[in-house]
Amino acid sequence: YFEGDSDREHMFVSRALEKILAEKEAKRPPHGQLRRACQVALGECAGGGPGSCAAGQGTAAPPKANFIEADKYFLPFELACQSKSPRIVSTSLDCLQKLIAYGHITGNAPDSGAPGKRLIDRIVETICNCFQGPQTDEGVQLQIIKALLTAVTSPYIEIHEGTILQTVRTCYNIYLASKNLINQTTAKATLTQMLNVIFTRMENQAVCSYYLFTDLSSLMLVPWKRSHTILLFEKHVVSETVRASSESEAVDLAHSGCSNENVQTNGIPDDRQSVSSTDNLETDVPGPQAAAKFSHILQKDAFLVFRSLCKLSMKPLGDGPPDPKSHELRSKIVSLQLLLSVLQNAGPVFRTHEMFINAIKQYLCVALSKNGVSSVPDVFELSLAIFLTLLSNFKTHLKMQIEVFFKEIFLNILETSSSSFEHKWMVIQTLTRICADAQCVVDIYVNYDCDLNAANIFERLVNDLSKIAQGRSGHELGMTPLQELSLRKKGLECLVSILKCMVEWSKDLYVNPNHQASLGSDKPSEQEMGEGKCLESGGRRSSVSSLESTVSSGIGSVGTQTSVPDDPEQFEVIKQQKEIIEHGIELFNKKPKRGIQYLQEQGMLGTTTEEIAQFLHQEERLCFTQVGEFLGENNKFNKEVMYAYVDQLDFCGKDFVSALRIFLEGFRLPGEAQKIDRLMEKFAARYIECNQWQTLFASADTAYVLAYSIIMLTTDLHSPQVKNKMTKEQYIKMNRGINDSKDLPEEYLSTIYEEIEGKKISMKETKEYAVSAKSKPNVANEKQRRLLYNLEMEQMAKTAKALMEAVSHAKSPFTSATHLEHVRPMFKLVWTPLLAAYSVGLQNCDDTEVASLCLEGIRCAIRIACIFGMQLERDAYVQALARFSLLTASSSITEMKQKNIDTIKTLITVAHTDGNYLGNSWHEVNLSLNFEREVNF
Repeated sequence: YFEGDSDREHMFVSRALEKILAEKEAKRPPHGQLRRACQVALGECAGGGPGSCAAGQGTAAPPKANFIEADKYFLPFELACQSKSPRIVSTSLDCLQKLIAYGHITGNAPDSGAPGKRLIDRIVETICNCFQGPQTDEGVQLQIIKALLTAVTSPYIEIHEGTILQTVRTCYNIYLASKNLINQTTAKATLTQMLNVIFTRMENQAVCSYYLFTDLSSLMLVPWKRSHTILLFEKHVVSETVRASSESEAVDLAHSGCSNENVQTNGIPDDRQSVSSTDNLETDVPGPQAAAKFSHILQKDAFLVFRSLCKLSMKPLGDGPPDPKSHELRSKIVSLQLLLSVLQNAGPVFRTHEMFINAIKQYLCVALSKNGVSSVPDVFELSLAIFLTLLSNFKTHLKMQIEVFFKEIFLNILETSSSSFEHKWMVIQTLTRICADAQCVVDIYVNYDCDLNAANIFERLVNDLSKIAQGRSGHELGMTPLQELSLRKKGLECLVSILKCMVEWSKDLYVNPNHQASLGSDKPSEQEMGEGKCLESGGRRSSVSSLESTVSSGIGSVGTQTSVPDDPEQFEVIKQQKEIIEHGIELFNKKPKRGIQYLQEQGMLGTTTEEIAQFLHQEERLCFTQVGEFLGENNKFNKEVMYAYVDQLDFCGKDFVSALRIFLEGFRLPGEAQKIDRLMEKFAARYIECNQWQTLFASADTAYVLAYSIIMLTTDLHSPQVKNKMTKEQYIKMNRGINDSKDLPEEYLSTIYEEIEGKKISMKETKEYAVSAKSKPNVANEKQRRLLYNLEMEQMAKTAKALMEAVSHAKSPFTSATHLEHVRPMFKLVWTPLLAAYSVGLQNCDDTEVASLCLEGIRCAIRIACIFGMQLERDAYVQALARFSLLTASSSITEMKQKNIDTIKTLITVAHTDGNYLGNSWHEVNLSLNFEREVNF
């Protein structure tokens, strides 16, 4: 209904109605209803309808009068919007926009034509319906955008759920469909502004709710207390999430009065009624449980918008080369851009609320697994930017998702010999930013390399960067010399950044010799250096950046996971256990019995057949060919393990082919017929044991023969070597008399044939990919390389998507590293590939920038080795410096280049800044510097 000054309001409406009536189009016969509605409304305005007068006098009018009046005033504008005349529609939209902007209309009254909806929902829907696709008048498009932005941003009206989604969708569609560049730009800017308002309102409401319960006036006077207040608010947001998730009643709106809001909870029960199904904007799980997840309706609005953008970004592109002007590609790009904007500006509620974290896991991360390998540079680059933001702001909640992204996408692109220079370049640009964040670098090591169930992300990353920095595989990629040099520099830059982070992380342990005369004649041992200094400094990082990282990540948020305490000793033990297991797996993949024996000797594997069988089931890094060979062996021990392995599988209620798929997805069948025979015999017995109720098979022998025939059928139908494929009739004939001298039903055998024909029996997708990735054919030319790369990227995306979906509901504890001591095992793990990269760079390349990066890396490495008392590593790096200084008796002074002069300067700098830590390495330094003095003399 309309509010405010009555005379001004009537004058405003009257002029708009008169303008509509004055249009030539309005005088034509088809618009008779519109003319009558305008005249009735003008009469109301001239007479100052009863409801309006009452509002102007400050007395409450009967509610019904207000509702009737609202319908009368809105009807002419609604009819005007439904007319096909651009001028009439523009006039109507302009008037509605101004009525909303100046607060003359709020629309909180129920919509008499649609039970459960409010008039404002009808108004917004009317505005949205003015857009009829690309043929819509360009002026009308701009008016729609203007009116919808006003509706979303106005403090006088409220739109929620389906209605707010409809406003976003309409602007989105105008951006995609409009042929006018100005309209496209305006629609995109409006979308960004709408999202900013929607998410900012949600955050502000939480702040308001907190302020209602806390007297903060005194706290805000002192700067440190202000910081404390922000921390309190973060904790409050988390506690609100706890409360909201545990409640069983509907949305609690008791604390919404602080922002001039009068929230309607009924709204639209299912937003699919007002939003096209093609955009997949359905509400969450139906019923009161879904509503109980949110403590305020604004949170649900933000959630629905965020989820819809995620789903839009997941839509596949058409076949063939992508067209930059296609709706599909433009839709994907703008959805990713909007998602990036939302994530970069995320507040405490978004960063900690269970529903938003789950939406990121279930929708955004799955979308990234596909877009993260896109051949379209813009899509790929946006995906990397989104991943960076997730890593920065949400890593405590997304441990497993980050691992998948690193392991299956980032590092695979770096390692794949056929990947394009553009993809490698963008990945390494992203890694440059990741490697510059000390907290992030140490967190990656602690959470992945020191986790028994996770991949060694940090170690693998450094090894890959080292290969790139050395210029290996450059020729295979078909890169130009300039591209190869650029990639090498970026690789070195990343490696130097990692070492700088480690130096920064452990800086409290370093004592500058210029500030202290001597550290004492006796150098402490490696153990004493670590323990003594860590005790002295508390062994913890207390920097602001570390604290901010912890706070902003929303650690401890309910429904995600709790943070694990940072215990360096415990992590080092886990890392040692992990190395034992990895070595055992390596041995198993060569000789299974030897690997099992080693793991048992080290106490990492039990001795019972059940424990060994469970290990074979759970450990996906085992060579699946070796697992099959081991299970098929004929000696007593192997048979017992094989029986335990099959008995741990549950085939209850499974059809025969599904059970056989489950059985064979964990290993590759051995080639020897006798081994296959033993495996199939045990499988058949287990299937009958699990399905004793079945009446189809007369005995386990039937199941055994049928299983064998299905294996033969799979080979026949799907092997490229078999030219003449078996027909359905031949297969049925082959299985005659196998059921205790009787036939199995032809329909049953026919169904089996069709199922195997449609999909072969194979190992898990992740396992197949792991096996195929080990051997890559040599690529003859650029065209073949690109074709191979596209196939690899497709498989990469498939694997990553499957893994992302598998972990979308998983929760894994995340540790925010704080201890300085982590740097010692980190450096011990990677000092060799780092030294190789710097040595090769100095040896083979005369580029001054490459030499400068190598020398900076060596200097950082010496600092780390020195402060942790790592003698072997320190000596290796000092010797490398001395060698490249060419200050030896065997070298000719004429061979010296600029990089060798810079090496001498670095050696002198190291002697000056780290001299008290050098110990025996002084021998190399003295030899070089003495030779320099002799030459100068």
